[in-house]
Amino acid sequence: MGGWSRSAVLELYRALLRAGRHLQHTDRNYYRRAVTREFRRCQTLSGPQEKEDALKRGQFFLNSKLGGLM
Repeated sequence: MGGWSRSAVLELYRALLRAGRHLQHTDRNYYRRAVTREFRRCQTLSGPQEKEDALKRGQFFLNSKLGGLM
């Protein structure tokens, strides 16, 4: 991703929810609520560096197979 933007955030959100469909070792509803809660928490971030860091954390979580959940 080329940096923080609305489309990058939405793309990450959708990718995390899609990846959650394949979970086998955790409750899918809990996972979905946790992802939604984290994205809502990050809505209040104000600085561009904070937003970029949050986006990078989300990408790392997705790329690491959801932190080992898959």
